[in-house]
Amino acid sequence: MRRLLVILLALGCLSGMGTAVARELRLAYVDSERLLESSEEFRQVRQKLQEEERDYVSQASSLEESVRLMGEELQAQSLMLSEEARKERQDRFLEKQKELDDFRREVWGENGKLFNRNIELSRPVLDKINVAIQKVSEEYGYDFVFDAATASIVYALPEYDLTDKVLDELKKE
Repeated sequence: MRRLLVILLALGCLSGMGTAVARELRLAYVDSERLLESSEEFRQVRQKLQEEERDYVSQASSLEESVRLMGEELQAQSLMLSEEARKERQDRFLEKQKELDDFRREVWGENGKLFNRNIELSRPVLDKINVAIQKVSEEYGYDFVFDAATASIVYALPEYDLTDKVLDELKKE
């Protein structure tokens, strides 16, 4: 939907500007994926996130093992336990399962810890890239700059690709 809106906006500007303004409309694009892949800072962010995720995976594995053992123990002893004792163990088992599900949701769920941490660590890198894109766009006089990685550009002449110029701008800092 967002892509369609960007394309419709560009087309609307093209058609409206053709009659109102006599100057040439300048369009360009960048490849944000290539910009990120070329960023040492972003590689460090990705590595830090992977390390943090490994820690969470380890914690989840420990909880999963605990739930599995409780389930096996409950199943093995259920015939020997009184109704009250069985009910108590089932409740503890269900509580432990809920704890595992809550942990997974808290870490990997929508707006989970890893999602928020990714935003927190990536924001400075993305801000720096956006400033460089804006600087290059203004310097070369582009009216619109699209992101080839997200705007579904089907075809574009390489001469309109600002990615290398943005990379050069980022290297200046």
